[in-house]
Amino acid sequence: MASVTMREAGEHARRILEAVGQGAARASADEAVARSWTRCLNEHRLHPDRSHRPPVLTPAELAARQARLADVIDCARHEMATLHQQLGDAECAVVLTDTDGVILHMVAAPAFAEDVNALGFQVGAVWSEAEAGTNGMGTCLAAASPIAVRREDHFFTELTSLTCSAVPVLDPAGRIVAVLDVTSRSSLQQQHS
Repeated sequence: MASVTMREAGEHARRILEAVGQGAARASADEAVARSWTRCLNEHRLHPDRSHRPPVLTPAELAARQARLADVIDCARHEMATLHQQLGDAECAVVLTDTDGVILHMVAAPAFAEDVNALGFQVGAVWSEAEAGTNGMGTCLAAASPIAVRREDHFFTELTSLTCSAVPVLDPAGRIVAVLDVTSRSSLQQQHS
């Protein structure tokens, strides 16, 4: 993965802090993203240039979560593989999380999966907003709606090489049971997303 220079990190952090200081309504960023930045700073006490890897569950904790959503994972597995194949992008991942932002299943080319693993992007990692800042999966859960988080929209500077598009997965009663996300290195939202 390309590393971010100290100058770029400082500029990114300054842009987020200024946008939140101006208030989400006057921010230059997308309104949902600006609200997420505000939550990250004020509620989660995160700072854009002081990121940390999302925590990763133990194998037993992950297995328990996967067992709870086994039906959803089984239904999604084939569709996720098909979507990944249709996208035809070796630098993307199709991801399914639970309602806590824990990655339960991921379809990605091995080289891309290895690269993003350095960012904590792996099965078992917790990608809630509280842990990973503004990101597709966590912000989709926080907003309870579809979202696209493009490069510089990410809260943490080290994630600004990625673009994420996420949608909630609903049960028959309309409750969110999971999130489906496509994360790539593209600067553009995928058409399929």
